[in-house]
Amino acid sequence: MRRPKRQFTPEQKANMVNQIETDGKNGMSQVDAISKQDIGVSLYLKWRKQLAVGIHSALRNHKAPVDTEKRGLEREVKKLREVVLSQSRAIAELKKEMNLDW
Repeated sequence: MRRPKRQFTPEQKANMVNQIETDGKNGMSQVDAISKQDIGVSLYLKWRKQLAVGIHSALRNHKAPVDTEKRGLEREVKKLREVVLSQSRAIAELKKEMNLDW
């Protein structure tokens, strides 16, 4: 059975890489140190490479940071656009009624 997908913060990833390297310096084999962290060798190598070239933002699970304020403002703009659209339609209907009565 497959393990559920886990997501790690950039700090967790950096700490895991550093802990694996520390365990390796203390005499533990690299494979054992990686197994101790419960991740795969390929994932460790990927994170280590990203850390080595300074791509700290690449450790963010390939997602941009969420700006909750921006998201809230975008929802508000959407609601206001809907209100303006409904009011414009109501005004157009009233204009049609007024022109027919003349």
